[in-house]
Amino acid sequence: MSRRLLGILCAAGLCSCVQSSYNLATQHQDYSITSTSKEVEIGRRIAKRVVKELTLVADEPMQQRVRTLGERLVAVCDRKDLVYTFSVVKDDDVNAFSLPGGYVFVNEGLVKKTSGDDELAGVLAHEIAHVTARHAVKRYETGLGLQIAQLATLVTQSPAAVRGVSVAGQAAQLAYARQEELEADQLAVKYLKAAGFDPKGMLTFLTKLHDLDRDKSHYMPRGVVRPQYAMTHPFVPERVRAVKEALYGVADYIDYLNSPQ
Repeated sequence: MSRRLLGILCAAGLCSCVQSSYNLATQHQDYSITSTSKEVEIGRRIAKRVVKELTLVADEPMQQRVRTLGERLVAVCDRKDLVYTFSVVKDDDVNAFSLPGGYVFVNEGLVKKTSGDDELAGVLAHEIAHVTARHAVKRYETGLGLQIAQLATLVTQSPAAVRGVSVAGQAAQLAYARQEELEADQLAVKYLKAAGFDPKGMLTFLTKLHDLDRDKSHYMPRGVVRPQYAMTHPFVPERVRAVKEALYGVADYIDYLNSPQ
């Protein structure tokens, strides 16, 4: 493949379908190649795999509780052009995740770890914020761009260049993930206040997270190992600082000392 042809394919893949829209959550202009309908399609496809790989809990009152809390938050969030779904999966790990298109999954272990609706709503608000800010979509597109960059380096026949692009891309994505988490925390405070929850529940739950073993490996279905929690998420003190700044306009001095710079 010639460099010229590769350039044409890259340009066609990235530039022909770029759309611009104002993101109410982030208050920035977004430029994306993924339409809302495509985002929903991607999320639906992944959600089907999640349900197939992980078992939904049979406790209907628990499922209904999560759905009810989630719906209260969706009613006040910045993105109402989606049909959000909330599900509890049978997993003892204290974790939750969201997919493109408004699919939110919460582990049974996390639900049981929360003390009251305010803490659980804080987790759901955080995941909803990832959806409203289109974090998963941006990650998807970043990965697509990285693949094209790697293809371009293959043309140079330089293995060192390929490795360099890969390492740099992974580092950039990890740093980007940290910023996404902080942004989701700040948006969550906004949604919790608007929905009538006490946002201080986020602080009490983050304290619980701080007590958990953050260095252990987490595992996805079929033995696929995820990066350690601390690698892809900010340190809990850093998240506490972000939440306090969203709540009070400023964090405690001790929070700045505990947060990595």
